[in-house]
Amino acid sequence: MKTRNTLLCSILFFSYNSYAQQGGGTESIVADTSAIESQKFSFNTESSVTNLYLWRGIVFNQGIISQSSFTVQKNGWNLNAWNSTSILETEGNSTSPELDFTLSKIIEPGNFYIEPSLMLYTYPSEFNACTSEAGMYVGYYYGSLGIFFNPISDILQNPGGIFSETGITFDNETSERHFVINAALGTGNKKFVRYNISGEENFISVYKTIDLNASWQQNMKHGFYIKSFANFFFLLSRNYSSIVNPRPASIILSAGKVF
Repeated sequence: MKTRNTLLCSILFFSYNSYAQQGGGTESIVADTSAIESQKFSFNTESSVTNLYLWRGIVFNQGIISQSSFTVQKNGWNLNAWNSTSILETEGNSTSPELDFTLSKIIEPGNFYIEPSLMLYTYPSEFNACTSEAGMYVGYYYGSLGIFFNPISDILQNPGGIFSETGITFDNETSERHFVINAALGTGNKKFVRYNISGEENFISVYKTIDLNASWQQNMKHGFYIKSFANFFFLLSRNYSSIVNPRPASIILSAGKVF
């Protein structure tokens, strides 16, 4: 898991980038419910620029940040490499550059979407700070609407440090575009808090966030696409009664190609 003091590695994208997570490390992990041609080998590359590297409500870099990813898919297996590098940093914790790897398997029994994943987070300049997480995204979809639960646990630097999100999603895709909206409640246990949060927030027993994000992907000719993504995090008080630390919005603009 990440920490401000030792520059440990970080979402998702996605974002995936969230998307992503949205596979990558910038956003909450959000399932890609695109139809899977299980016997087809494919890969895609994507380049993005963002104003903010925001990880589970924690700001790591702010300014102009370049992010890129490369994903290989075969038989429901996904291998993703994701990079984040600050071009011009105005505020943050100097965690740049970062290189992350994610291996996941997509399983779709009926209306369920299940994606176990194993993630490795690295800093080329801080090799000893690398860490790893194991996650399990479980969603149930009825048409374009769905609910999901996404627990993730550190398994290397901070074993037992857990962060999870539970939420609702609207996911609508056609041959021309893909539109997703997510709203989730995120919680981190005491080990997550003590390891990742500094300052006054370090003394809370449970880390609670509201995560709101949306993405729009417009498909073009020859496998090219453009995509926009917005992510908002709000930290909640101990009794959930108020917002104690709203975060600035993370805006990501991307262009990519599917091969």
